[in-house]
Amino acid sequence: MPAYYYTDAYLASQCTDEREFRATQDVDDIAAFAPVWRDRLIVLRTYIIACLECQSDAEDLFAAKLKHYRVEFDRVLAQGRSATTDASGKPLSVIAVQIERG
Repeated sequence: MPAYYYTDAYLASQCTDEREFRATQDVDDIAAFAPVWRDRLIVLRTYIIACLECQSDAEDLFAAKLKHYRVEFDRVLAQGRSATTDASGKPLSVIAVQIERG
């Protein structure tokens, strides 16, 4: 039984333990997010995996949902990166480059 609650009634039955596990690995490979953002990303990634595996043609409902959830995943990913900080308190979305004068 999956650990997360899936609100998309059409896809909920397709969100299996195995798909959720893969989604968790995918999200954890991106970065260490704050729990609230990690959970949202895992649910969205599980939807994406389910759509990819259940899609039978480019015009079915899975294809339409896939397009929607990819956009939503990218949006939540950006929000999660800007809201999550590393151990020193710096946002994950900031890239620091040291510049030295010679």
